[in-house]
Amino acid sequence: MSPPTQGQFLRLHAPPEGSPRGTRGTAKVETLPLTPPSKDKDLVLFKVLAAGFNRRDEWSMQGAYPGLTYPSTLGCDACGFVVGEEKQRYLVVPTRGWSKDTRGPEADVPGSDGQKAGNALGGKGFGLLGGTRQTGGVGCFAEYMTVERSQLVPVPDHLSDEEAAALPCAAVTAYRALFTKARVEPGHNVLITGIGGGVALLALRLALARGANVYVTGGSQPKLDHALKVGAKAGAIYKDAKAWPEAIKQSLPKDRPYLDAVIDSAGGAICAQALKAGLRPGGSVVVFGMTATPKVDFTMREVLQNVDLCGSTMGSEEEFRRCIRFIGEKGVKPDVDTVLWGGLEEARDKGFEMLADAEKRARGGKVVCRVAPKEEGKSGGPEESKL
Repeated sequence: MSPPTQGQFLRLHAPPEGSPRGTRGTAKVETLPLTPPSKDKDLVLFKVLAAGFNRRDEWSMQGAYPGLTYPSTLGCDACGFVVGEEKQRYLVVPTRGWSKDTRGPEADVPGSDGQKAGNALGGKGFGLLGGTRQTGGVGCFAEYMTVERSQLVPVPDHLSDEEAAALPCAAVTAYRALFTKARVEPGHNVLITGIGGGVALLALRLALARGANVYVTGGSQPKLDHALKVGAKAGAIYKDAKAWPEAIKQSLPKDRPYLDAVIDSAGGAICAQALKAGLRPGGSVVVFGMTATPKVDFTMREVLQNVDLCGSTMGSEEEFRRCIRFIGEKGVKPDVDTVLWGGLEEARDKGFEMLADAEKRARGGKVVCRVAPKEEGKSGGPEESKL
């Protein structure tokens, strides 16, 4: 069978010229010619079976994500196979420009000429797939992608295509925050805030798989109840900012009455709240998001308690590979809230709205688009994917 010459893409277009600040972009499903892969650049043609949504896709629609380029293909999470090699499923590494340095992306460190390093997708510096100039506008909401073979990671066998597609961005973010930054070990007590978000739920499952004791905060009782069912020890509603730290502190075990680390998605006064919740002297607060505020308060009180405040965004290719191996070894499955079975058109029509209304979903979890027909790959089926 001859390789395909065209495919469908869910593309982001800029608002009309002269539109007021904050005007949403337009998402269009377009049929375009495919770029033939180049062997000298390690490029292959990759068929996407399923693609995962992230909050950043909605922020991109709002024009609020850094580095956007127009028009470009959205999405940074994909499960699929190399065309002609259908038996092996892969995940696409969601970033470029960050190989293995635990401190941060190598490509963002200027070279001797003062320039950032380029990549095979046509961009420069560190960046995520999906809508950005750093990755040449390449994204995962597409029937086909042209990507580097070296940036493909085998999918653990226990996962369906839809479960696998829910992993990349959220999984590597959670893995780095927990194990590179917070250095979580078996027996540690860990607080994860904002449970219900994709990263927070994966952090919960990864920490439990590591043997940690997990405590959570969430915006609603159903989200707490789901986390408790998964294995969290206790939880509290974060909307009561004065009460939740004491509630968490009172739930800690008598033989280890403190938190070793806090994994936070909100920012704001989390450091002071963490100490009230029982964070030990020398404990870590790892912030990977800013859903509450772009600022994090850090005072001499935390300094005198030797608290480490760590920023963490995404992760390296090596961390991603270690994360997927860990998920395979431990049999971890992500929380998939909804699978959009109607392909890229349904992703366009419903996916962004679901991201914007994330607080309304009872327990949280990921939204995934099934791109290819169910008969291809290893589809979980409508009921099996509602984990």
